[in-house]
Amino acid sequence: MPLLDILPLAADIAFRPEVLLAVLLGVFLGVTVGAIPGISGDMAMAVLLPFVFTMDAAAAIGMLMGIYKGGLFGGSISAIMFGVPGTPGAAATMMDGYPAKQAGRPNSAMHTALYSSVFGDLAGVLVLIFIATPLAALALKFGPRDFFALYIVSIVVIASLDKGRVTRGFAAASIGVMLSMIGRDPFTGAQRYTFGIPELASGIGLVPLLIGLFALSEIMIQVGRNFHSRVQTEAERAAQVALEAGYDPAKDKLSRAEFRSLWRAMTIGSATGTFIGALPGAGATLAGFLSYALAQRASARPEAFGTGSMEGIAAPEAGNSATAGATLIPLFSFGIPGSGSAALIGAAFIMQGITPGPQMIEANMPVIYAIFILLVVGTIMNLAVSKALLPYYARISMIPPRIILPIVVALAVVGTYAISNSIVDVWMLIAAGVFGVMMRTFGIPIPALALGFILGPGFERALRQALLLGQNDWGYLLQSPIALAIYATGGGVMALFFWATLRRR
Repeated sequence: MPLLDILPLAADIAFRPEVLLAVLLGVFLGVTVGAIPGISGDMAMAVLLPFVFTMDAAAAIGMLMGIYKGGLFGGSISAIMFGVPGTPGAAATMMDGYPAKQAGRPNSAMHTALYSSVFGDLAGVLVLIFIATPLAALALKFGPRDFFALYIVSIVVIASLDKGRVTRGFAAASIGVMLSMIGRDPFTGAQRYTFGIPELASGIGLVPLLIGLFALSEIMIQVGRNFHSRVQTEAERAAQVALEAGYDPAKDKLSRAEFRSLWRAMTIGSATGTFIGALPGAGATLAGFLSYALAQRASARPEAFGTGSMEGIAAPEAGNSATAGATLIPLFSFGIPGSGSAALIGAAFIMQGITPGPQMIEANMPVIYAIFILLVVGTIMNLAVSKALLPYYARISMIPPRIILPIVVALAVVGTYAISNSIVDVWMLIAAGVFGVMMRTFGIPIPALALGFILGPGFERALRQALLLGQNDWGYLLQSPIALAIYATGGGVMALFFWATLRRR
């Protein structure tokens, strides 16, 4: 059927009031649950999955994608306001978002996050629509050696984030990889590194670890500092001055000139997130961290990263949001979900009687093109809904710490417990918080550990599969053109980093 004949049918399906209402509801739910630490968009999608059976395919998929899109941005709200990543994908956003809030620019930080999120989301959707098949074919050419090379380069780049303290970055990343190995061996199923503790058989949860390291440790330090010495950092003093003077959102605006200066960071994030999102299993968190690292390398002011730089907010937000559309590329083209969210959406397709794969688009063209339209509409709705809510979140940021910190702790504990209804996850949260305090005290970078933990399972799986295929010949890892290209790219990035460092010195 010609495309010109399909578009009117697709538009008729997409613009039905009940379908648009489903997408709008999904976006609102996504932003809401994403802003709550420990409660992700995936969780909301999983809870609502049984109900999509009674809905039309376009409305069902549109609502789930709305939740996914809204959740990716919603995670940045609590990351900026409270220093607590609402979702794992927002962990990189917090690195500059929270310092920007402490410096009295929460409104600017959240608008930067919103616009960058929408920019990256739209970029990923357009790639899905226009070049899904070629990009998915490239991703599917990756074998174990190529994924191992990608993981190695990712760890190397992220480990160098800590302003030149590369050794500590590698140490933190190594700790993260080792922590990810606690639990069951992915090949034999045997327990390892559990030290006889049955609760560790299933491993350490990602959400308790991230919330503990990033959020609980910061809260512990703030409480201890205020209780013992009352010493405030410059950022805390700035926030306190803004609070005492009366926060005025009208004075905290993102200017057009400042926004235009972010185009490079947003472009880097969008391109990185689109590529990473198309790789099965890579995910929004990796896209956010890599986008942050690459944007820092390309920035004219790399020293500003970590102090509240708007570039440091724009890049990871564009990166993690670009995965929303890109993660559907292998699902639509080959029936392979690129992430947990894509797997849930694939399950919704199957419940609707549509089998994801090469024949899906051709056999269901009006519905699929209606979903393409709704992906763009959902992006616009995300912009409108989120922008309407931002002023309220900006005012919330000026609530005194003695009031907001207990609330944040309560949300973190409740959100962590709600994941699997396990008190063990809460104890892991507390342990991660204590460990995070130790890391901050000794100057060990937390983001590098988080990335090592996230990449650990894939890193180990790719290495062991490659060695099995190569009959334990380590040289086999270097016999893939794709892997060599990845190594060369990583080497080039590191060479540029060291050259820039020497030039600054």
